[in-house]
Amino acid sequence: MREAEVSIADADIREMGIEELFSLTQAAGLLDLEELACRGKGAVIQVELRTRPREGALDELEYVDEWNHVTQREGAHVYVISFTAPNLPQRLESTAEDLLGTCDPEIDERGATMSLVGPHEVISGQLAEYEAAGISPDLQRIGGYEGPEDPLDELTDRQREVIERAWEMGYYEVPKEVSADEIAAALDLDASTVTEHLQRAERNLLGQLL
Repeated sequence: MREAEVSIADADIREMGIEELFSLTQAAGLLDLEELACRGKGAVIQVELRTRPREGALDELEYVDEWNHVTQREGAHVYVISFTAPNLPQRLESTAEDLLGTCDPEIDERGATMSLVGPHEVISGQLAEYEAAGISPDLQRIGGYEGPEDPLDELTDRQREVIERAWEMGYYEVPKEVSADEIAAALDLDASTVTEHLQRAERNLLGQLL
């Protein structure tokens, strides 16, 4: 198993066709971004913004498949956004299935960095597909991937919080003692967000154990 750290410049984000979404989140004061699911051509992300974007702005972006204003915390608005980058090749969908976990992106005003973890040939295939689409990720580092010593270290803080609360409340008992809606109410989150976190956490944990 290998891990590659790559960066994508602002110009390449424009080539993907998602520049407006990138600019919109920056203009609204991007505080935090967490990837809930990676689909090759797109992703489901949770973003914390300092202010709410202009009403209707997300609806105007044709490549935004779905979005929800999940909650408002002190000084932050939390959104879950599902998007599909229009200019990326469809082949990325199938190759992304062989990557481990999410791409763990980090975004700033210069662009984005992400981590690709999987077999060497899969990582090479992903980078080749990007370059074929006119996007040139900058390979920062590639090396062996040891994985976390504790499987729970593979989870984000929010994933760990959600799955631990689900365990405590009896979600994994047979039969289930609570629903995702009840867990969401206990954490003051949207039920769809809780479901996404649980699915992501379960996949990451199984990826480590199996």
